[in-house]
Amino acid sequence: MGFVLCLYYALIGHKLLRLGKHGDGIEYACVARNLAEGWGSFWKPYLSDTVHPVFHEHPPLVFWIQSIGFRLFGDGAYFEAFYGLIIGLIILLCMALFWQRVRRDFQLPPIGSWWPMVLVTVLPLFTYFLQTNRIVITFTMLAIPAVYFSCRSAFDRKFFILHGILSGVWIYLGFIAKGPVACFAFAVPVIAWIVFRIGFFRAVISTLSAVTTFAFIVFATFYLFPDSLAFWKGFWQAQVVLSLTSQRAAGDTHWYLVERWILEMIVPVIVVGVVMVVARVSFQQIRFNRQALFFLLIALAGSLPFLISTRQHARYILHSFPFFVLSLAFFADNVALGLENVLVNKRKIQAIVAVAAMMVFAVGITTMFHKKDYIARTRPFYTDFFLQAIKMPERILISVCPEDMIHSDWLFADMQRFYKVSLTGQMGNDYYIVDQHSTCPIPEGYQKVHQQPTVKYVLYKKSSLQDPQ
Repeated sequence: MGFVLCLYYALIGHKLLRLGKHGDGIEYACVARNLAEGWGSFWKPYLSDTVHPVFHEHPPLVFWIQSIGFRLFGDGAYFEAFYGLIIGLIILLCMALFWQRVRRDFQLPPIGSWWPMVLVTVLPLFTYFLQTNRIVITFTMLAIPAVYFSCRSAFDRKFFILHGILSGVWIYLGFIAKGPVACFAFAVPVIAWIVFRIGFFRAVISTLSAVTTFAFIVFATFYLFPDSLAFWKGFWQAQVVLSLTSQRAAGDTHWYLVERWILEMIVPVIVVGVVMVVARVSFQQIRFNRQALFFLLIALAGSLPFLISTRQHARYILHSFPFFVLSLAFFADNVALGLENVLVNKRKIQAIVAVAAMMVFAVGITTMFHKKDYIARTRPFYTDFFLQAIKMPERILISVCPEDMIHSDWLFADMQRFYKVSLTGQMGNDYYIVDQHSTCPIPEGYQKVHQQPTVKYVLYKKSSLQDPQ
């Protein structure tokens, strides 16, 4: 377990103090930070005065969760990275609890939680998205408990209705975090009926209890919070309809997600192969059992619906990878059991693993500080504004020329995140940002704020203004 956590930190540590997160992630952090400071509300999330004054792009729960972190820790430049680190740890914990619970349910030999944890840690997609502050990371954290309680509802004869209700609650939380994709968890009791032949009546009651709970909370929300209905109408038009009709930033062919799934899962499969060699486990000891089939079908339920649209992105199916990994973990559980037997019987190998864990952790610490303030994405904002410690008043409107760089450079997100200002192409505001390589005019009465050299941006302000304190 210790080695797995050190490996996780090493794979993500070098990104913790870097600058230049993904533009979408910066945008989402702005919405959460604004909510923490009282700008906008839960059902009317606010990005800026000129770009999404009401943010309909995604449901609001993730912003609300992240706003708690902003209230507790402030809005430092590295907040998003450490938020992702913590969410990743919670996901690993959920995987561990799920793995142990299912093994107990079916009286399977105990195997350490490290096995599914290491298989999900080595997924390139997992550690990549943790540092982008994308919605799917927090949604994945919510999707696992939803499926967990659906499983408990299917397998626990005594409290299956209660677990069905809890599943409906968690599906609702996933719904207000990511949208209709959260509803894949409703299929779990039916999948359990198909794979494990649980009673059909129990599968139906479990599903109905989850669906009824979900529907009750949805309609109660509409009744108690009228703004929520207006939000969902805006979200439906801005995201769902355009995505289903492939009108919104189409990504690739219908088979892109299948190809990406294969490329991602190759890595944990290689890890299984390496452990087989170390533990001297033969192929005859690997079997495709019902638990592996069960989680495979859950993963497919969470990912196959996205093949409908040609808007294909790997992040859309991130929430299904923990279940693909659990399927692989159960498929190759004898491999993990073989390695545990080797570690128990050979103290030297235990010592080697302990030393390797410390070395991996040291690599994570070293690379974290070595990469401090390294600009991961070459957006000139960080060299021209952030690292120059430019100061300006908060919550003002700034003119920009040429106007198209507001969106094409993600300048609106960076300026809102670090300076809490809104940008517009209309002239005449107290501050004015110009692309120094353009032919944009500098009106009379403005003086330069920036000190050379700059990569792209030059900031001007009206001469009559006092310097912000």
